[in-house]
Amino acid sequence: MSGLSACGKQDDPNHIEFMTGMSTGTAQLEAMQQLVDEFEEENPGVTINLIAGTTSYEQDLRVRLAGRNAPDIWNTHGWSRDRYANFLEPLQTRDWADDVNPLIMGSISKDDGSFYALPLDVAVTGIFYNEEVLEAAGVDPEDIQSWDDFSEACAAITETGATCLGASGKDNYTAGNIADYMLPSVYTDDQLDQLLDGTFVKEPYIEMADILAQWRDAGYFNIDYSSATFDDLARRMAQNELAFLFNPNGGAQNVLAYNPDAKLGFMPYPSAVGDPYLITGEDYALGVSKDSAAKENALKFIDFMAEPEHMQVFNAVVNNAPALTTIKPEMGVVQSSYDKWVTEKDTGTTLIFDRVYLPNGMWNTLITTTDSIINGQVSSEDAAQQMETSFISLYRRKS
Repeated sequence: MSGLSACGKQDDPNHIEFMTGMSTGTAQLEAMQQLVDEFEEENPGVTINLIAGTTSYEQDLRVRLAGRNAPDIWNTHGWSRDRYANFLEPLQTRDWADDVNPLIMGSISKDDGSFYALPLDVAVTGIFYNEEVLEAAGVDPEDIQSWDDFSEACAAITETGATCLGASGKDNYTAGNIADYMLPSVYTDDQLDQLLDGTFVKEPYIEMADILAQWRDAGYFNIDYSSATFDDLARRMAQNELAFLFNPNGGAQNVLAYNPDAKLGFMPYPSAVGDPYLITGEDYALGVSKDSAAKENALKFIDFMAEPEHMQVFNAVVNNAPALTTIKPEMGVVQSSYDKWVTEKDTGTTLIFDRVYLPNGMWNTLITTTDSIINGQVSSEDAAQQMETSFISLYRRKS
């Protein structure tokens, strides 16, 4: 209904349609509504219609763009440069552009320095964990340096009656996240170069898939994977029944909603080809349609969001690093993890794997193959073959 009503105001320069990608009832959408209300109060006559995200957000957005019916502002969810740049207004000349956190510039900017979205946060993502569950099993995150170490930790955690690793077949992006965050740990630099040149290297993918299959067979995933939702996982972590999630830090808000006193943190991903690492990249980011009738006011809202006092409001509910250097990191429950691994230990980072090394459109294949491995429906070799077929097809289409 909201999408249809917005179409009637498509040519109104004072009406902004904003596809948020943020689900109804989330702290992120509530914070954004607070900021929109403040903007509207400061700019009488301008209205912003927030469109909540759904599980079909990406497909909905593609349909809108294909139909030349782009929203005025949309959350680019990691693809402002590689998927949406042709539809978006360049932002590198805005007053705040020089303040963008260098951690994220590699994933949002082109070689000429142009970029197309205001990042609202910088995902500095590790393996998200419940500290009390680990302590009960005698597991110290600093001791986990390899995937063998992680498997040993899972065995100890399972012995206590808790679940080691959570994933959701209902919200199956969680399966995609697992593969996306693990793949940098098995590909060498030479193999990554081959991916960039259009050759899918199967052996490292099979290695990663074999690890998942071993965890599945050992019972380290939640037993109700097929029917569980991410909300179920958050509740179990809040109740000290789940140890690890391969998920961005924003998931802390879901856990804290069930238990405000939950002790949470994150640790680096182990690596078989180098040192442990953290994942960085564009999480929430806002772009403005270059053809928007409300472009002037939409850009005004982007500039409003870039003001430190407004950016801080949103940053407080995502538990990620700030997107602008003008903002002091305030990461809530995971602040101590950030201080340890980022500030003190200067842990190396890598960009989100599929956004750099896989052609546009492979996210769905990454989800379905990982889901099939966790469900025991395909072998590692068959999953790798599916990945290779999709890779070749999409790479050729890109070329």
